[in-house]
Amino acid sequence: MIRVYIIDDNRIVREIIASQLQDDPRFTVVGSSTATEAMKEVLKAKPDVITLDVEMPDISGIEFLQWLMPKFPIPVIMLSSFTEAGAKVTLDSLQAGALDFVQKADGSEEDFLRMMLELKNKIRACAKTNVSDVLNRKQKTSQTKTRDSSAVSKIKLIAIGASTGGTQAIEYLLRNLPGELPPILIVQHMPEYFTGMFAERLDSVSPLRIQEAEEGQSITKGNVYVARGDHHMEIGDPPYYNIRIHKKEKVTGHRPSVDVLFHSISRSPLASFCAAFLLTGMGKDGAKGLKALSEKGAMTFGQDESTSVVYGMPREAFEMGAVKEQISLDNIPEKISELCFGTANSYN
Repeated sequence: MIRVYIIDDNRIVREIIASQLQDDPRFTVVGSSTATEAMKEVLKAKPDVITLDVEMPDISGIEFLQWLMPKFPIPVIMLSSFTEAGAKVTLDSLQAGALDFVQKADGSEEDFLRMMLELKNKIRACAKTNVSDVLNRKQKTSQTKTRDSSAVSKIKLIAIGASTGGTQAIEYLLRNLPGELPPILIVQHMPEYFTGMFAERLDSVSPLRIQEAEEGQSITKGNVYVARGDHHMEIGDPPYYNIRIHKKEKVTGHRPSVDVLFHSISRSPLASFCAAFLLTGMGKDGAKGLKALSEKGAMTFGQDESTSVVYGMPREAFEMGAVKEQISLDNIPEKISELCFGTANSYN
C-alpha cells in the first residue's frame, strides 16, 4: 500500500482527493494539509509520495520543494493549471525536484475522473523512485571521450522519446553533449504552453541549439527540435526531411506521441542512419515505433531500469525485441559521442 500525503491550500480539494485515494485499496492517505502545516508534519508521516499544489498563497510549491528535498527526497507529483503562468511554475517545480505533474480538473465530473486516474497512475509509477539519484544527476557531468573530428559516422539523425522523468533525463543528456551533432528530434509528453518554455530552458544549458519544432523547418546539424505540446511531430520526405506538425488523433493516449515520430523515421531513407533512444516513461508509447526502426537497421537503445524514474516505455520496447542495447542514462552522452565521432560501433 502506497502512503500518500496531500498538500493543497484548499481544504475541500484535499478532502476530495483524499476520499478518492482512500477508496482505492492501493493507497492510504497519511496526511493532508497546507504547505506550512506540512513542514511540521510530513517528516513524521513518512509518506511514499506527496501530491503538491503548484500555486499556494502561504508557501509556493517550489519553496516547499526547496525545503523538502535536502531533508526528505521522496517522489512529488505536482497538481498544475495548464496556463502559461502555470507552465512556468510547473517547470520550475520539476527543476526543484518534483518528478511529474498532473493537470488540475476543469470543474467537470469527466475531467475530475481523468485527473484522479492520471494521479493514481503516476503515484504508483513514481512511488519507488530514488529521488536522490535524480537530484544528484542534475549536478553531474558526463565523462565523454575526446571527439575525433576525422571519424566518419553513419549516424545522420538522433531521435529521443520520453515521458515521466524525461524532463530531467533530457536535460542531463543535452547538457553533456557536444555542439556539432546530427539533428536531434525529441518527443517529451507535455501539453501546450510547456514545450516552448522547456526548449528555452534546455537551450540555456546546452551547447546545442534547442527550439520548439515548427511546421516546415529543415533539420540541420547542431540543432535540437522539441515536439510542440498537443501536436504530433514527423519528418517529411527526402531530400530535405522538413518537420511536419499536425493534430491527428492521439496515439497510445498521447499527442505528441513518440510512436508517431519513430514510425515516420522508419518509413524514411534515414531509418538506417538513425540512432533512437527510448527513455523513462509510463506506458508503452514509442515501443512499436522503436521496433519498426530496429527492423529498418536503426541503432535502437532503451534506458535501463536502474536509471529510469519509470521503467515502463523502455521495458515495453525491450520485451518486444525493439532494443538492441539497454543503456544507463549516465552512459548515453558518451554513447552518442562514440556513435557520431568515434570508431567503435557494435552494430557494424
